[in-house]
Amino acid sequence: MSYRQDAASDAAETIRNFEDEILEQLLDKGEASDDLLNDYPNGDSWHHERHVDKDYNLQEAGELFNDLSDYEETDSGLWEGLEPRRAIAVQAAYTYGNAVYSEWRDLIEKINDEAGDIIEEYDEKITEAEMREWDEDATDEEIEENPDVSELEDEKKEALRKMIVDVADNG
Repeated sequence: MSYRQDAASDAAETIRNFEDEILEQLLDKGEASDDLLNDYPNGDSWHHERHVDKDYNLQEAGELFNDLSDYEETDSGLWEGLEPRRAIAVQAAYTYGNAVYSEWRDLIEKINDEAGDIIEEYDEKITEAEMREWDEDATDEEIEENPDVSELEDEKKEALRKMIVDVADNG
């Protein structure tokens, strides 16, 4: 069992869960936010319920800390006053949450990088189509041979959606 692989898998599942919101942000702003806790509906509760609210015994916590040492939670206020075994379990839970959140942010960065090219390509095509529609000298054949603006906007949306799913599935 690898907690690192589990964290990557949970981050990908989170991308799939918020696919529509990510797509909407890409279409509206040209990039998706990597702030899951504040910029996605119920993102905070999703993250805590699925990634942080877990219980670990001492052996599991030790393995988790070994696998995810780069993400170790250091805010001792989270477990202050708890008995030692409980404190270790809480630290492990937050460490795992940190790992998932980091993986999420990496996937969003990849999505934003890939989205830039898709958006640029389709925005150029959409601009050309808009100019054709307004060009009084454009022939009916030129207009009919090329997709109209709404078709291109639909293609752009589907290309972005496919890319989001591909990033979630393949990292």
